[in-house]
Amino acid sequence: MALSFAGAAVVAAGRVRTGILILVFTWIFDVLDGALAKYSGQVSRFGGFLDSVMDRYTEGAVFVAFAYRYAAEGNPLMAAATVFALIGAAAVSYARARAENEIDGKCDVGVGARLPRLVLIAVTALAGYPGAGIIAVLVLSHYTVLQRIIFTRGLLREKASGGN
Repeated sequence: MALSFAGAAVVAAGRVRTGILILVFTWIFDVLDGALAKYSGQVSRFGGFLDSVMDRYTEGAVFVAFAYRYAAEGNPLMAAATVFALIGAAAVSYARARAENEIDGKCDVGVGARLPRLVLIAVTALAGYPGAGIIAVLVLSHYTVLQRIIFTRGLLREKASGGN
């Protein structure tokens, strides 16, 4: 998490590509730690919970860094778009967690899960167009929340009408 925050700080300081490369490095290890835990039999419910919480902090730091950068550059429209992308990213995770609590099952529907969001940010930032990635994440994350709302509503209606 500390290295992710350092990468975000580098982005905020204006060295976007360098910061993104640091972040991609940390994201690779974030993916690998879960796989390693499964492989080694070290999976725990608390570990999964803690990993998810830390993911929200590290992803949030990236959006805060870009919002800061845009504000410092005098681009309030992109700073605001970045904040709304952050809200959408947080809402995707919250919608999943809340839905899964209500439906007693998985709610991983939608196109804007965490990995696609991170890939969009990384690819567009490394290509020199981080704003395009921010806008894409903004749209995809809020669309994914809508998909999860519709999915959950359908399952709850089916359950209430006597379905399984």
